[in-house]
Amino acid sequence: MAYETNVDFSESASNTLIQDITYASPIGFRLLIDSQRYPNAQFSVQTASIPEISVDAAPYATPQRTIEIAGDKVEYSDFSCTFIVDEQLENYYEIHEWLIGLVVEPESRNIRKTRDLSLLVLNSHNNVSREIQFVDAYPKSLSTLDFDAKNTDIEYLVGDVTFGYSYFKVK
Repeated sequence: MAYETNVDFSESASNTLIQDITYASPIGFRLLIDSQRYPNAQFSVQTASIPEISVDAAPYATPQRTIEIAGDKVEYSDFSCTFIVDEQLENYYEIHEWLIGLVVEPESRNIRKTRDLSLLVLNSHNNVSREIQFVDAYPKSLSTLDFDAKNTDIEYLVGDVTFGYSYFKVK
């Protein structure tokens, strides 16, 4: 795994000061999947959340009590997003086929089953300010699509997809 090992833990003060703080907008994002293989799935994402990352404490036993110290494993939660389904179900179908292909495709065909996903965070001018890259992502679940003829208001179908991945990095 390609983790960065050059983290600076020095206690010196940062030389950069933020003069004008502009806060992140919750609507300023785009999700990029592989546009060659999944061109329809990436443009209709409605919600996405940067997953939780945690480090469990490691127990350190002493004669009087057990003390918890900083752990040595990083745990990543799944990445989930919600997307509006198009009327041809193309974006739903693309994720569906990817999910089925994880199980059905024979290994001998040398098919790449994972893709890197990029969640692009946009600034107030709709320019990319940060990129969160999910390395070796693959779909783990795809939600149901609920059709209901009793609805009087048009509410477009949405699907939820959950991705597993090796790790994510913020660029």
